[in-house]
Amino acid sequence: MTKRILLGTLAGGIAVFLVGGIWHMLSGLGEVGVKSLPNEDVVLTAMRASIHEPGFYFFPGINMAPGRAKQQMQADQAAYLEKYKQGPNGIVIYHPGGEEFRFGKLLVNEFLIDLAGAFLAACILALGAGAMGYWPRVLVVTLLGLFAGVFFALQYWNWYGFPTNYTIIYILGGVADWGGAGLVMAAIVKRPATA
Repeated sequence: MTKRILLGTLAGGIAVFLVGGIWHMLSGLGEVGVKSLPNEDVVLTAMRASIHEPGFYFFPGINMAPGRAKQQMQADQAAYLEKYKQGPNGIVIYHPGGEEFRFGKLLVNEFLIDLAGAFLAACILALGAGAMGYWPRVLVVTLLGLFAGVFFALQYWNWYGFPTNYTIIYILGGVADWGGAGLVMAAIVKRPATA
């Protein structure tokens, strides 16, 4: 069974990588809901002058420092809620820059992530789903993609305001990726026939 898991991992990782590439590059669906900043040069100049550390920035900000008095925490929360109401609000994943964009490195990282996911899916098939028929095994792997998309994308939509169209496409992309992986993995990771 170990050999089947490893072969299923490799086949599944390749399938997810290829289907994901087609989904993002050829269909253009990977860009649904993503917009460029208006007046980008002005915004980037302000960001360069104001933000010097890479990080995950949430705005408006709230004072989260520990050890503050309860009254101060309540005042900070009230100020935050007023700023939030006035807008704007959002998140920024920020890197100050000064480096080359390394597409090849990102592709290698993506493939390794896909392999890790395929390994976990192969282990799930080996634990019991491998005793099912071919199509139920395909469905198990596809549902893993749906689960991951629903669990993560809907949280980002709910808490951070990710666009609805982006969220839907992200979830559908996970179903397509892992549905493709399921087609090949289900053929490999299965219980051997008993004599």
